[in-house]
Amino acid sequence: MDHKAIKELLPLAALDQLEPDDASALQGHLRDGCEECEAELRALRETAAALALSLDESAATRAADFEERVWARLRARLQQSAPSPSLPGTRPSALARRHLLRGSVGVWRAAAALLAAAVVVATIYAGQLKRQLQRARADQLREVAAIHSQLSDLSAQLRRARDEVGALQRVLDERIRLERVLSAPDLRLTRLEPLLPAAGAHAVVAVSASHDTAVLQASGLPATPAGKAYELWWITKEHGPVAAGLFRAEQGQPVIASVAVPPRDEHVLLGAVTLEPAAGVSKPTGTMYLKGAPGPA
Repeated sequence: MDHKAIKELLPLAALDQLEPDDASALQGHLRDGCEECEAELRALRETAAALALSLDESAATRAADFEERVWARLRARLQQSAPSPSLPGTRPSALARRHLLRGSVGVWRAAAALLAAAVVVATIYAGQLKRQLQRARADQLREVAAIHSQLSDLSAQLRRARDEVGALQRVLDERIRLERVLSAPDLRLTRLEPLLPAAGAHAVVAVSASHDTAVLQASGLPATPAGKAYELWWITKEHGPVAAGLFRAEQGQPVIASVAVPPRDEHVLLGAVTLEPAAGVSKPTGTMYLKGAPGPA
């Protein structure tokens, strides 16, 4: 709790009205050596003590005044029953004037004490109300933060779900494309056999010139390293290696990817898969994982 918040607790501390947590915080603050708060608390306690004494004296004064007023009324009744002549312009006796003055002073003292008490009560109530509002605001901020955290989690879950749906949709599209190619009358297959870095892997590339579509299906390839991608090549008699497409592999998962059909009017000698930078290259630079010759047309 900071210095400003501690100062707001001082009026309640002077009246011994602090809650245990606030009282503990105040004591810790004073033990840390805050002379300003200690002096202000001492002054507030002295004021509260003086006010309590003033209220007690005012109560005693009001009681004495009340008794005096009763006797005054009785004397007035006796005087009415036995009237005595009085001279015009006669002034009240000194004793009567003292009684009147003392009654007026008592009334003003009582009024001042009541006003001071009202001010103290209003100050205490305002402090309590302010602390209640601060706590309510803190509770609201905590609730808003919790809701914001929940919304962030839900947004992240929604993004992941969308990514998964997108990935599934791409796989479905590739499977549909593969089935279309496999059912084409001009289907031509290129089987790719594993080389040493990918022992146990294999792949097949299905090509349909009439559909202008080629689809690669592979399994057993090592997971694609970060910053890398597998790249398919058509190695032709006329131009050597021609890039045919990039794809990624996950450990233990089959791969289905669309690739480019072999160049028209060129003689394809081999198909091959190498590991290259993620953006791909124009000519092979990495290790070759799969290789194979096209099948008969």
